[in-house]
Amino acid sequence: MGWSVSRWRGLSDLEQCFGGRSDEPKRPVATLRQVHGRTVRHVDDVVAGETQGDALVSDRPGCSVGVWTADCVPVHLLSPHRKVAAAIHCGWRGSAAGIIPEALAFLRERWNVAARDLEAALGPAIGGCCYEVGGEVRDAFLARVGSGLCRSAFEDRRGRLHLDLRTFLAAELAALDVAEVERVGPCTGCQPGLLHSYRKQGGTGRQLSWIGWR
Repeated sequence: MGWSVSRWRGLSDLEQCFGGRSDEPKRPVATLRQVHGRTVRHVDDVVAGETQGDALVSDRPGCSVGVWTADCVPVHLLSPHRKVAAAIHCGWRGSAAGIIPEALAFLRERWNVAARDLEAALGPAIGGCCYEVGGEVRDAFLARVGSGLCRSAFEDRRGRLHLDLRTFLAAELAALDVAEVERVGPCTGCQPGLLHSYRKQGGTGRQLSWIGWR
């Protein structure tokens, strides 16, 4: 069972899916060696299995890009008019370091695509219900963005700190002027039968999410 963005389903030749445990793409998908950072790559600059990074961008027909996740947030960015798509692996470290603004800057500098001309979707990821973190995680976010964007993403529950990373990323994308932001799919921690969750199950596997044009 995969999840897709309803408003993108009518776009000619677009393939987009946030995969679950059993979902596989029909065509090859380019991926990176993910390192929980903020490096953005163009698909033409990638050597499969070797190139490090956490965001991959394609503007070429027949070349989809993807990320592997098992609690981190898979984010898809799309410029429907320019036919540019990005797949971003957003763990807490990369998100705190600023991978989203880094990806937006890459799109702006390479194709002159403004944030207001982009749409974004956030796929299945561990939610605040299941994601307990230490104070150093909140400190890392506060150091970059301050308390405003963090206010709704972090919650103290009976003395334990919880993070809803999708809430933070949705707020950051909106603050950066991205036109549409949508969340798709459930919490990975709550749906172990459908999705891999590192927090709930350990290193049992990851699911692939992909986007691109035929």
